Amino acid sequence: MESYGFGGFFGQWIGRTLLRCRAAFPRCAWPECSAGLTGRWLPAAHGILLQQQWYCSPQCFESAARRCFARAGNSPSPAPPVRHRLPLGLVLLSRGHVSNAQLRSALQAQQESSGKRIGEWLEEMGFASERQITAAVGIQWACPVLPDSAISPQSLRTLLPLPLLENFRMLPVHFTRERVLYVAFSEGVDYTALYAIEQAMDCRTEACLVGRSSMNSALLQLAGEPRAGDFVFERGHDDQEMARITCGCAIKLGAHSVRIVACGDYVWARLETSAQPANLLFRRS
Repeated sequence: MESYGFGGFFGQWIGRTLLRCRAAFPRCAWPECSAGLTGRWLPAAHGILLQQQWYCSPQCFESAARRCFARAGNSPSPAPPVRHRLPLGLVLLSRGHVSNAQLRSALQAQQESSGKRIGEWLEEMGFASERQITAAVGIQWACPVLPDSAISPQSLRTLLPLPLLENFRMLPVHFTRERVLYVAFSEGVDYTALYAIEQAMDCRTEACLVGRSSMNSALLQLAGEPRAGDFVFERGHDDQEMARITCGCAIKLGAHSVRIVACGDYVWARLETSAQPANLLFRRS
């Protein structure tokens, strides 16, 4: 058995003690913090985390948040939809759900009247069922298709802000103890939305699919429920205004951690509190 002398044991004890002290009394991450030594080494409970970095005061937090909003607001616009090598119509054709003549008729109707996807035309014309179309979309995206019974709007209904659910046509359907969030889509997977969710919630995401009518019904039900944790700012705000609003909400709600990410047409600030999380959405100008 390997033995340590007094010096080695004492050195290890000092090292562990320093690590505990740094965790209990972190240093303010704002480089221009002017609070002095006593303010920059306050107990962790007196400050707030932003992007996993600790800030000792509302002033330092707001200054750092302004930089985060500037970066999020200047991030690239949402990427164009992914184009699959195998179109949906050919997937249905290869599985024997539609014929060549039916597919040509649906494609002609789509060309003459824009605004609907080919799957919607095939369903509307009675050539394929919604279940068949959803299964074909699952093959396109290599994602599992959930049964309608797996959708429960009451479960996790406040986990993600409603405008993002409506914009991306998605629903959180299951959150594991290992912090894996299963997110259901109905018209294809948006990986930019999944990445934003991972950054905002410090979790891992997995995509799945549900039928379009089930998605419509669930989103309609969610839209009719009160959501005290969602705050949406549709009017354009500059970085300073967004940082000031976020700082004020963080103080009022007693948030201990904040994450700021770009998500579609919004900049999303997620505030973690001891009670229910709060979501601030600012329309990107």
